[in-house]
Amino acid sequence: MAYKIFISYSTKNLHIVDWAYRTLAKAGAVEVFAAEYSVTPGQALNEEILQAIQRCDLFVLLWSHDAHDSAYVQQEIGAAVNARKAILPVVMEPNLPVPGFIADLKYLPAYMDWDGSFRWLAEFVSAKAAKQQDQQKMVALLLTLIGGIWLFGQGGD
Repeated sequence: MAYKIFISYSTKNLHIVDWAYRTLAKAGAVEVFAAEYSVTPGQALNEEILQAIQRCDLFVLLWSHDAHDSAYVQQEIGAAVNARKAILPVVMEPNLPVPGFIADLKYLPAYMDWDGSFRWLAEFVSAKAAKQQDQQKMVALLLTLIGGIWLFGQGGD
């Protein structure tokens, strides 16, 4: 199963969303949800967004003044907090405090070093995805061993 990322953003920052989406997505390893690219015409937008937040492993907030002013972004943050999701705020502009319910989280100050910040984010996500895949392999191995032991025990009767 792929590591799932939800990107919350203002549509006024689509150029950054596009770059983040292409940089973070890795076939089979990392799945990125950004409403602009992940919801097709005719789908219920709000329902798809809420489901994607529920399924995500990491909620990435691209925080800007435009995101601050977006009712959707504020609601997505609330849904992620309510679902107890890991949240990583990426602050894109100086002197912009992170919103109340997540103000205590350490944020990534992308405005200070765009390339370095997004390189760090890509490496962070890759490491999390690799760790998740290793854990899934270990679970599969343990289930196989338990199944083998059970079958071996059944042969003795």
